[in-house]
Amino acid sequence: MPIDRSEFLAKLKSALDQDQVEDAIQLLTDLHPADIADLLEALEESEKIKLFKGLDATLAPEVIAHLSEYSREQILSDLSHRRLGQIVDEMDSDDAADLLTGVPEDVVEKVLARIDAEDSEHLRRLLVHGEETAGGIMQAELMAVPQEATVAEAIDLVRLLGEELDYLTNVFVVDSQSKVLGQLSLKRLILANPGDTVSQVMETNFRTIPVNMDQEDVARIFQKYDLLSAPVVDGNGTLVGRITIDDIMDIIEEEVSEDIFRMAGTHEDELVYGDKIWKISRLRLPWLITNLFGGLLTGYLLWLFKVALHDAIVLVTFVPVITGMGGNVGIQSSSITVRGLATGDVDLQRLGRTIFKEVRVGLLMALACGLTLGVVAELWHQNPALGVAVGSAMAAAIMVASLMGTLVPIVFKRWGVDPAVASGPFVTTANDITGILIYLSICTLLLKYIIA
Repeated sequence: MPIDRSEFLAKLKSALDQDQVEDAIQLLTDLHPADIADLLEALEESEKIKLFKGLDATLAPEVIAHLSEYSREQILSDLSHRRLGQIVDEMDSDDAADLLTGVPEDVVEKVLARIDAEDSEHLRRLLVHGEETAGGIMQAELMAVPQEATVAEAIDLVRLLGEELDYLTNVFVVDSQSKVLGQLSLKRLILANPGDTVSQVMETNFRTIPVNMDQEDVARIFQKYDLLSAPVVDGNGTLVGRITIDDIMDIIEEEVSEDIFRMAGTHEDELVYGDKIWKISRLRLPWLITNLFGGLLTGYLLWLFKVALHDAIVLVTFVPVITGMGGNVGIQSSSITVRGLATGDVDLQRLGRTIFKEVRVGLLMALACGLTLGVVAELWHQNPALGVAVGSAMAAAIMVASLMGTLVPIVFKRWGVDPAVASGPFVTTANDITGILIYLSICTLLLKYIIA
């Protein structure tokens, strides 16, 4: 049943203001952990800490798994090592590893020393991997059976251990060295002859995920093959973990948010810093300063061509449309290219096709916009030479902007830089500069005809 969020918040705040934490906890009794986390996000820091302390050892891990990084940071700052250890001990290994990533190393060691030895070992293995790799998002908990086991024995193992595993969709089949040989969906396992060995009925056409693979590539594989879970293997093919579809959903949301922030010239850490305006400003300022100097360079170009502008002041009329259209076309091309690189539709091994397509599209747009602006300029100012100059400049600026919008993200990708950076302030500023340079250069060449 949907909750009335504003009503719950009012009641929660009232109870917490009066230090009636038990009453506040009672209000949350029938809510899903995700809904509780949503309410916590709306509270002040002191209220969050007070309410979270009152959650029992079973509910607290589920709630903190749904909280934003910002709220986690606030709660963890006031959490004892003992309490943190209790929470980590109840969480899935991947969620626990995510939680501990933002905790100081000395605190992590104290927490790992307090929890179950096997869980501690799992977490240590996960924490050595990069956050944005398959190893960083995988779960250590999984269901694996030896190849010689019978179907009946595998089913018994599922019944024995399955309660401890969320999103159990596949049972992995391994050899004596823990190398993955195949997998069995639960449906296939249940329908198989109980006396058959799992090696007889397992699926051998399956995908393994290298432990060091980037999480974006992992998400792309899940999407391409419609996977619900997949085994993660090390360089020797040894099974080290599994990734499930819920992990992939988190990755997709994270990557999309990251790209949007970078296209806007800022960073996803804005969400972590909340209302810390100085830290947020430091994230935004580098791109703004870059744009500022880009604008100054554009102004300097106008100054260099002051003779042409002085002799034909009418040229100033078209500066905004030349720069504006170049920026718009560049952002269109770069956005499509960035998205294509993310989805795999733009293949770095077959760049010729992508570039050829953008050249043709850019040429059509250049001809249409250049012709339109040239006609408008001629009719407005009754000057055919001006129409030719402005129309040619518009066409050339759009062609260059289209190519830059396509090539810059590809170059960034080659250099190992997130191509989303090229889809925001960078490409806009670059196209302003090149647009002005093209426009004023063409107008200078044709100046004697324009002022004749």
